[in-house]
Amino acid sequence: MSNENPQDLIVKPAPHITGTMSKNRLMQYTFTALLAITIITAILWWSTTTPTNSQIAGLKLTGIWQMPLGEIVLINALIAIAIAVGADTLISKVSSDAQMNTWSVAVFGLIVTLSYSLGIPAMTQAADVMPIDTLSAPSAFLYVAIISLIGLVVFKKLQGLAGRKYVNPAAAAKFIVLLPFIGSVFLAKDHFAAFTAGGLGVPSLSGAIGFGSGPVGHNGLASFATYLAGCYGNPGLATPAITTSSISSLMILDKFHGWTGGASALAVIIVGIAFFVVARKYVKWRVTLAYFVSIAIMSIIFATAFGDTDLTIRLLFELFIGSSIFLGFFMATDPATTPYTGIGQIIFGVGLGVLTILIQTYMNFFGGSLLALLIMNLTVPLLDRVGIHKPFGR
Repeated sequence: MSNENPQDLIVKPAPHITGTMSKNRLMQYTFTALLAITIITAILWWSTTTPTNSQIAGLKLTGIWQMPLGEIVLINALIAIAIAVGADTLISKVSSDAQMNTWSVAVFGLIVTLSYSLGIPAMTQAADVMPIDTLSAPSAFLYVAIISLIGLVVFKKLQGLAGRKYVNPAAAAKFIVLLPFIGSVFLAKDHFAAFTAGGLGVPSLSGAIGFGSGPVGHNGLASFATYLAGCYGNPGLATPAITTSSISSLMILDKFHGWTGGASALAVIIVGIAFFVVARKYVKWRVTLAYFVSIAIMSIIFATAFGDTDLTIRLLFELFIGSSIFLGFFMATDPATTPYTGIGQIIFGVGLGVLTILIQTYMNFFGGSLLALLIMNLTVPLLDRVGIHKPFGR
């Protein structure tokens, strides 16, 4: 007679492995991290009014609301989230196949907010062809709304019908919406052109930069460090003495122009690492690590090759520019548009870093990481084949 308990012979259906992490919970963690960065940026920028009185007079600005920069950040966030959640809700009601993903689209809304550039640089001149109005209210509200709507409908919902998302929705939508400004944002010829010729007067990275006393590019500035101070410094305050310490503080602690999410690189690093620790098994941290390591190595190689007068300036710029630091933590790790395998993630991160440096150096498009991300997104189907183990028994 058998001593087996009848219950021992019961086979239960899969899944047999359970965990506490769900997609919704991961999105909640992500939303919390992004919200923390949004609030920190709003606090840092609240005391800065944009445009300043001197900019209104000197640039002869019209149709731009004078508001605290931090207030614009919060309004942008509310607009982006509201439109993303509202569009998602409407689509789910209209289409029986569409499911509501409230936390996911709320995260998307914050990413749109934090990847949008705000703040009018102190160095801006009246001859600029740069679309200054897009950097402040009320135009910023309109563009954030358009990016959020296009990104949600076209690149998040419709793209998902293909079975997978091929490009990051927020990055693709921002790129599409900015195309009307291709002459002042993307094309190298306008970046190299002098202010008086209607260009941006951006210094070229394909040459020696640093604290040198020689003019940089065609903008008449004394050095690349001078450019950084004029571009990212608080436009409402006098520019402090330009030293290694002041530039380091500017790039790491608080920038007043550029991607909202990169206003404080230190805040992004702290929040990003905390998020990675909490969700370490579910976040593609290899992409971030490979990206920043490759950025650092490429910066040092280029600084040496071009004979930079100070090796730290290029490194500080490439690592801590807002588009680089925020994208590296919260956009390059998007679970739907990045490789699945560990080896694929490392290759993706290295490729992203190398392309970012090349684009920013030779195209002078200082938001090069955005274009690099879209290019690398398209390689993901191929990278997903790298590092896949053979099925057991074969």
